[in-house]
Amino acid sequence: AELRCLIWTLQSLKDLGYQDVVIGSDFRELVEAIKKPLEWPLFRMFLQKIDTFCGMFRSVAFELESVSSNQTAREIAKSVLRDGRFQSYLALGGPAWLHQRILRDALLISS
Repeated sequence: AELRCLIWTLQSLKDLGYQDVVIGSDFRELVEAIKKPLEWPLFRMFLQKIDTFCGMFRSVAFELESVSSNQTAREIAKSVLRDGRFQSYLALGGPAWLHQRILRDALLISS
């Protein structure tokens, strides 16, 4: 599921015209599989697709994030599943709770 999500993410970023991307994940195995695909032969098909998409960008970096630093992304994903949001609501500004969450995260980072 994580690999499929990453493929969707890369496709979406490409469709939006981004050329330089940094993708953070708190799923250690995902980052390891991308960086050392030969050690993950069971997922070769997905990893090859990811590699193909990465070649379409000027630069792509994958970083391991802590679970706590990735909490806002997790909340967005949960809300999509919980509320059955099949269209992007982030492009429309997102719900009020998201604005409050981003503001709180920004304050934590700056302190």
